[in-house]
Amino acid sequence: MEPLDNSKPKIKIIDSFWTFLVATALLGPLALPLLWRNPKYKKSTKIVGSVLVVGFTLFLVFFAKSYLDNAMAEYKQLMEQSQ
Repeated sequence: MEPLDNSKPKIKIIDSFWTFLVATALLGPLALPLLWRNPKYKKSTKIVGSVLVVGFTLFLVFFAKSYLDNAMAEYKQLMEQSQ
């Protein structure tokens, strides 16, 4: 007689949502393979997640570029004033 096991199947740490979230925060779109290899998400969820990650990454790149452009303009202004 086999014992009844009513517990949920264990999720591998690599398939955890939190692993994907931390990897995305640290690696950006390089973490997308973790999303796509996860069997518990539907294809539509994977596509939406990918679009969100890529969109957020592009937003951060444009924000960083804008910030650096402003910093360089201020630096040039300071250099002109000091001469």
